[in-house]
Amino acid sequence: MWALIYPNVYKVGMTNLGYHYVYAALKTRGVGAERLFFDSNCRSLEEDRHLGEFPIITASVSYEPDYVNLINILADSKISLNWRDRARFNGPVIGIGGAVSYINPLLFSSLADFVCLGDGEVVIDHLVDSLRDYMIHQDRARLWDELSTSPYIYVPPLHDELILSDKDGINRKRGRIQDLSKSLGHSLWLTPEAAFGRTLLLELQRGCFRNCPYCVVPNNFGKARTRSIDDLISFLDNFKGLGDFNVGLVTPEAGDHPHLGQLLDAIMEAGKRVSFASLRIDALNEKVLEALAMGGKRSITIAPEAGSDALRMTIKKHFTNELILKKLAMAKEYGINSVKMYFMIGLPGESDEDIRAIAEMSQSIWDLLKIKLTLSIGIFVPKPGTPFSGEPFIGISEGRRRLNILHRSLRGFGKVITLRPVDFKGSLKEYVLSWYGLKEAESILNLAKNDDRGFLNLPVSRELTQEQLSRLYL
Repeated sequence: MWALIYPNVYKVGMTNLGYHYVYAALKTRGVGAERLFFDSNCRSLEEDRHLGEFPIITASVSYEPDYVNLINILADSKISLNWRDRARFNGPVIGIGGAVSYINPLLFSSLADFVCLGDGEVVIDHLVDSLRDYMIHQDRARLWDELSTSPYIYVPPLHDELILSDKDGINRKRGRIQDLSKSLGHSLWLTPEAAFGRTLLLELQRGCFRNCPYCVVPNNFGKARTRSIDDLISFLDNFKGLGDFNVGLVTPEAGDHPHLGQLLDAIMEAGKRVSFASLRIDALNEKVLEALAMGGKRSITIAPEAGSDALRMTIKKHFTNELILKKLAMAKEYGINSVKMYFMIGLPGESDEDIRAIAEMSQSIWDLLKIKLTLSIGIFVPKPGTPFSGEPFIGISEGRRRLNILHRSLRGFGKVITLRPVDFKGSLKEYVLSWYGLKEAESILNLAKNDDRGFLNLPVSRELTQEQLSRLYL
């Protein structure tokens, strides 16, 4: 038996294609995999088994604060949080995958017996074979040795001492599947209880050719690899008989797919509504808007990231406020009457004037187009492996000061411009967990269970973590 944990609520987990892929891969290899979520009361969906009954437990961690959820799930199930203790008392083997494993696998160094680095498709056969053998011989040290023979698996019980020593690095690397036709490519389930409703998720692309300096995708997830248009249309055809559903396009940037227009034609011909996980404003065109309009969409989401052209150019978002207005004017012609816009505050080089520019641009959009706006503000979090990894994190106090500038600049527009609340503590958790190093292992495990104050006070040594990560990889 193999427990697959998604350490967030069910409706979120059911929108994660990687989680779908791993479940499908295990099932096709005859593994008794069962799903558990943060809100499933430590019991599996398939057979209602308690997590403590499973000898093998893996978790797909997509966002750093989900690590805290994982710790809570394990602790509530009376499962030891340290691989040393589990080895001593023959507890379950715990492995980690998911997006965070691409960015900072050291986060799991005290918890996990192994961490899969990168795309799961690259290691799944080796992983299944090694764990099947382990279920027969029950020798934990032998399992660690077998797992470590793959360069795409980090084994903390074997590798942490080497990372901390003065010896050469341990030559791990991120696994990246190059031919996406060898990957599943679509969601397994169509459930109305998922965050996007009853939606067929199609994966268009992995990686990215852009080099936005704040973004983890090109630096940690690799160069862009696109799925063929024939495969995408075939997936759509295979699901046509399953009644009414939407189609969601999963990709770092939908507009980068060379045959997006052809795919949208096929979706419209099938009478399906389409949504985009990500769409750059400069890629917004009439074909995209036509597809959205046919599905009854009256709102879109864009990510200007900054309110001023100058600051936006420093993060390689090469489009201007003038272009944003032009594209939104076109969107209005297709019935779009509200727009959600993502911005970051705390970007390197940001001034108070750049904060006010967010308000000025938003007010211009309303004045000229009469489109209602929702502004979602995030705090810039420097991440390992990105060009901005060494830039400062502004913290809660400075973040609140800058947000107050934006609040004041938007006075009088409250009925037409909505400013969503900012999760300052969540951003701080994301920052701390992004830079978790081997030296902080026990500290973070002790703080993780519902202790926000501990996270607020935990020092972060990015230089030390960078050095440890450099010794982990080739």
